[in-house]
Amino acid sequence: MNNIIGALWMILAMALFALVDTCIKLATESVPRAQVVVVIGAVGLLVFALAARARGLKPLPAEVFRGPSLLRAAGEAGATTCFVFSLSEVDLSLFTTIVQANPLLVVLGAALFLGEPVGWRRWSAIVLGMVGVLIVLRPTGADFNVFALLVFLGVLSQAIRDLATRRVAPGIHTLQLSCGSYLGLIAAGFVIGIAQNTPPIRPEGMAWLYLFGAAGLFMPAIYSMVASMRVGEVGFVAPFRYSRILFGLGLGVFIFGERLDTYTLAGATLIVGTGLYSFWRETRQGATAR
Repeated sequence: MNNIIGALWMILAMALFALVDTCIKLATESVPRAQVVVVIGAVGLLVFALAARARGLKPLPAEVFRGPSLLRAAGEAGATTCFVFSLSEVDLSLFTTIVQANPLLVVLGAALFLGEPVGWRRWSAIVLGMVGVLIVLRPTGADFNVFALLVFLGVLSQAIRDLATRRVAPGIHTLQLSCGSYLGLIAAGFVIGIAQNTPPIRPEGMAWLYLFGAAGLFMPAIYSMVASMRVGEVGFVAPFRYSRILFGLGLGVFIFGERLDTYTLAGATLIVGTGLYSFWRETRQGATAR
């Protein structure tokens, strides 16, 4: 029963993340992208700082600004910034599909930089998953969108964040790590806004809803993901993260009128299939080791 509840929490988290992506895409139609980045960072920093204070923690201790904690914050800021800027230029369906490559890149990074054992089967899954990414990107086709590379760069930044998290000192609380990440996001937004000479504007009409929807929905999305991992077994719950692709493709079709072509569907199938296989192999090896 706990696994079913955990799976439902994970599906809810993925639905909320897809709605966050939708709100960002809608917000950037009228609000400068750098401003969207700053607002998301400011709301996140406020919420997590208050949560840290409620637990008697210092929101931004000095330890957050060095070593793996600093690298994690940089990865989070880089990923969110890349995603915000790319969402205004690429289809939501394409964006959602490429983002699913994150688990494979984490396995790749863990093997290359953390010395974690990865057998030939999972290496094959990683290669096939990257082939799926290339199919979606279509770098040599007439429909190639250079901003799709920005999505992939964001996924790489996410993988760096996840790998750095594994090396963070246990004494640093998750809430403090989150505060550091959102502070980095605010700084990135201000720097990009100055570099692009895009001063903030006063949103009008539905732009307010989209802007704060993107920032506000992110909190329950994170909570739901954490709850899913704490309630159910990781090996059972984690694969349900791929439900995000269903929500992303659906929202892309019904809200933005996107058309799903053969390349996107074929690439999505490869990415999700190899990701699920990688999860299965990792779970099986863990059970054998135990």
